[in-house]
Amino acid sequence: MTRARGYLTRMLIGSVLAAVAATGSAGAVQLGEGTPLPLEGYFTAPLWSPAGGGLALAGENFQGLYYTDMLGNLMTVSDAALAGWRFNWSPDGQHLAYRAREDEGSGMALMVAGTDGESKQVTPYLNDMFPPKWGKDGLTYRSGDELVTVDKDGKVTKVRSLSQGRGMLSRIASIAGSLMLGHVTGATFTAFGALLSSQALDGKQGKGVFLGPDNQIWTVDEAGKLKKLIDVENVAGYTDPVESPDGGKYATHGFDGNLYIADPKSDQPVNLGAGSNPTWSPDGRYVIFERTTDDGQRILTSDLWMASWDGSWVYQLTSTGVIEGYPSWSPDGSWIAYVIDGVVYIAPIEI
Repeated sequence: MTRARGYLTRMLIGSVLAAVAATGSAGAVQLGEGTPLPLEGYFTAPLWSPAGGGLALAGENFQGLYYTDMLGNLMTVSDAALAGWRFNWSPDGQHLAYRAREDEGSGMALMVAGTDGESKQVTPYLNDMFPPKWGKDGLTYRSGDELVTVDKDGKVTKVRSLSQGRGMLSRIASIAGSLMLGHVTGATFTAFGALLSSQALDGKQGKGVFLGPDNQIWTVDEAGKLKKLIDVENVAGYTDPVESPDGGKYATHGFDGNLYIADPKSDQPVNLGAGSNPTWSPDGRYVIFERTTDDGQRILTSDLWMASWDGSWVYQLTSTGVIEGYPSWSPDGSWIAYVIDGVVYIAPIEI
């Protein structure tokens, strides 16, 4: 009788959890107790490797970029001043992209570091070098009226025009000056011109999403036509959009303090309320973010919150009285990394 009752209880619990998962309720969400990583130093902005098993970390005030295997081993990727600000992993988790400032000048370039810590400059120094966007095709950056995509070695693999009306020669000339010397001379320059020409002839310019100098997020279609990804009344601008793992949705922090989910297929973004620093679940169904209060000069409180991508529910994960921030979801969906006062914690999560 006891065994039968236990079986029925397990069946009932299983049915309830299945129903909760089907309806998208937050009732089944559980964030376990956090465990500090054994690291010496002050760190922030952890970002889980897509390959799992390790975290990239920014230093204090985003000075420097580091990698840890979470067993206490720490490797310095770069000690550049802004290397820790909006860095990005390659989809295979084998390389990190970050920005480095020119020794004597205001320009910045994209750098790529392997797991061995060796870094390589893959773009020229530009005055408007925005955070790296690493997709399946490579790293994409803006140069003049073009979106240029390069691989991990800096080879140009795709060019998307933001001004289709311009002639081919003027397009080649305008972008050539901003490419690294080794990529615009001799056969490489010829190949680059051929790449532009072939894309123009077959119409395959590709789509892109990028943050412009006006702090607006733009999409560009195959014809080079620009459209705002998100345009909310009385919101002056947005931060760099974070794409969902399943593709097609973007989480971005508005200058009004709210967190939005935008979809290029829809003109109606989802407003999740106050929030910043979003991280997506591996299946793209949920986001975890931080929600803070401040006195105008310093952060007073910060807790972790979770929401469904469509805004059907929003749920508070932590309420500890300490300042928790910069969440990052592990690629297997089982863990959340976050920071408290320079210490990196990891906590199990169940949905």
